[in-house]
Amino acid sequence: MKIQQKLYWLIHMGVTHFCAETPHNIMQPAKVNKDTPATVQASMQAVCASTLSDLNDQKNTFELSALKKMASHTLLGQGPAQPQLMCVFEMPSADSDRSGQILAGSQGEMFQKMMTAIHLDIIKDVYVTYLCPWRTPGNRPLTEAEQALFLPFLQREIELVKPKKILLFGSGIATPLLKTESLSKARNCWHNFHNIPTRVTLSLSSLKTTALKRQAWQDLQEVIKEI
Repeated sequence: MKIQQKLYWLIHMGVTHFCAETPHNIMQPAKVNKDTPATVQASMQAVCASTLSDLNDQKNTFELSALKKMASHTLLGQGPAQPQLMCVFEMPSADSDRSGQILAGSQGEMFQKMMTAIHLDIIKDVYVTYLCPWRTPGNRPLTEAEQALFLPFLQREIELVKPKKILLFGSGIATPLLKTESLSKARNCWHNFHNIPTRVTLSLSSLKTTALKRQAWQDLQEVIKEI
């Protein structure tokens, strides 16, 4: 482990002072054993990824969630670095899990139309990712424990991607990332996530009526104003 990565991990875990002027054994990898909590192991793996490639490798080899064994594919983020907009979803849809393609099927088509409507090129301007790279059985919401387990990877991904704006789709991602309790309140304002303007909208799966689509369109209008 590089010394910069080790220091970053120590700071991330809350260390502010050393007992000596020079910390000892800082080049040694952090010890992980079966008694280390899964969330701590996830944090250690995530913060030590220095590139998106490293982070994706960490996700691909992450074995501390049973969801991996039940899903058909691991869906990783895709898009340009430093995009105009980073769009984050709770987890892959059934279509994406079956195909191995991010935002596949009807939800992908809807998302494409949304980005086109606000004049963003989905290839050049938008980075898309999930909080959890695996679909849950029956598409159930993630538990709080599962959210906490995957959150370090998403936080590190945001740091590495460096988006200009972030758009969160649904309470399944807005709640763990922004600590919001009400989706309606979270939608009506801009948030500051690590100095990145962040907006919340409805999940794609909920956009089944004209009224809800109109609400999502209002959210998109606020995003394009900022961009």
